[in-house]
Amino acid sequence: MKIWGVIPVLMLPLNDDESIDEGTLRRQVDFAVAGGAAAICAPGFATEFYKMTDEERRWVIRVVAEQVAGRVPMFASTGCGSARATIELSHYAESVNASGLMIAAPRWCPLGAREQTVFFELVCRNVGLPVMLQDADFTGAGLPATLIVDLADRCPNLKFAKLENILPGAKCSDIIRLSQGRVQVLYGMAGIALMDGLAHGASGVMPGSSFIEAYARVFELYDGGRVSEAKTLFYRMQPYITFSMQHLELVIRMDKRALFCRGIFPSDRVREPTLYLDTEYQKQMDELIELMQGICQQAQADRSHDASLKQDPR
Repeated sequence: MKIWGVIPVLMLPLNDDESIDEGTLRRQVDFAVAGGAAAICAPGFATEFYKMTDEERRWVIRVVAEQVAGRVPMFASTGCGSARATIELSHYAESVNASGLMIAAPRWCPLGAREQTVFFELVCRNVGLPVMLQDADFTGAGLPATLIVDLADRCPNLKFAKLENILPGAKCSDIIRLSQGRVQVLYGMAGIALMDGLAHGASGVMPGSSFIEAYARVFELYDGGRVSEAKTLFYRMQPYITFSMQHLELVIRMDKRALFCRGIFPSDRVREPTLYLDTEYQKQMDELIELMQGICQQAQADRSHDASLKQDPR
């Protein structure tokens, strides 16, 4: 499995009673695929998996895999508090036709590198699908590149490393070089360091789904050798990404608000407990969402223009 592009982590659409809105979840899958998703992932941090029951996690994995229907790869996020529980959920994901697994180490009781290695190796050796190691250390350097590559050497189904670390560029390059390209690197954290990732050889980014067209356009431009244009577009996106990245719950709230404003979600409800914003913050959030909507509209127009030129180069 080779990935190049945007792998959105889906948001969790909710009814007024905080039950999951199945119709909207399915509509979000279609929206993401139409917007240029290279793959789909759920239920990750952005999907509020940490607020879900075990039954809900299974249900979301099944519904999303069913709606994707093989149009693009679907990664099920199956990391749990133990290797045993992670393996069990991963087997379920495989049974409902997920294409791959995204697995983060347990966070309820922080573990060292050696303990995390034991966890990941146990999981990889007991599942059949390709594995994406989610190196979710949002304020630190995460696992060493050598450890990830050594683990991939022992576990051939470890195909991806999702870096959610501070200044991950050199680590990205090291993973690709040491694994001779066998381990593909993806960038998380709402894609705030996307250009850093592309410069260091990353093959994908994993933001939310709300503005997928803009992220996909960055990849199109970069892949077409229009690097300066790709950078210019991404730098226009930075105010939104930077504001949202102040808190995980803010990332979720803003992406849901954006999907609501774009007519994909009927509500921007977030499960409790969540972060509450005062009137001024709400205003800033809506202004930034409006900015990103304009960027997406322009990205779609530019993409259509490029397509028409290819059809009629005169």
